[in-house]
Amino acid sequence: MQSSFLATARAATLGAAVSLGLAGCYSYAAVPPQGARAGERVRIRVSGAEAERLEPLLGEGDRRIEGELLEQSDSGIALGVALPSPAPGALAGRPQQRIMIPKTDLQEMQLLRLDKLRTSLLVGGVAAIAIAVAASKGSSLLGSGGSGGSPNENRMPGAVPLRWRLVLP
Repeated sequence: MQSSFLATARAATLGAAVSLGLAGCYSYAAVPPQGARAGERVRIRVSGAEAERLEPLLGEGDRRIEGELLEQSDSGIALGVALPSPAPGALAGRPQQRIMIPKTDLQEMQLLRLDKLRTSLLVGGVAAIAIAVAASKGSSLLGSGGSGGSPNENRMPGAVPLRWRLVLP
């Protein structure tokens, strides 16, 4: 039972590492404004005047704005942009603001895409590390039965006693 728990813990750790790594395998690619569809994640660069106009709303004077493309028209685009969060770490529940950007102030549009090369390299590297760790431990996943000693030599304690000390001032 102990070995199945360890195998499950290793698999969960590996799965978490892969999912965290995949989150970083995205990059932005330049597209013409007509090349993006509603619902896609985009980053746009606007003129200096438009950045100044949006500064009070977005809380920053950056000319690059990231958000979700809501709609396009002949005169401009609508973007769903996350508003600045007052509390650090409160990214999940951040409210969004719909902003309209005239096409005359739109200088560049980039689309968020999966970077296949970086993703492949990351997955291959994680797999190689997992195989190396499993091989060095003599894992039964690779067909090895362990170190081959007597049954008592391969035993691990079921629980480690913890000692707590409470110190009052």
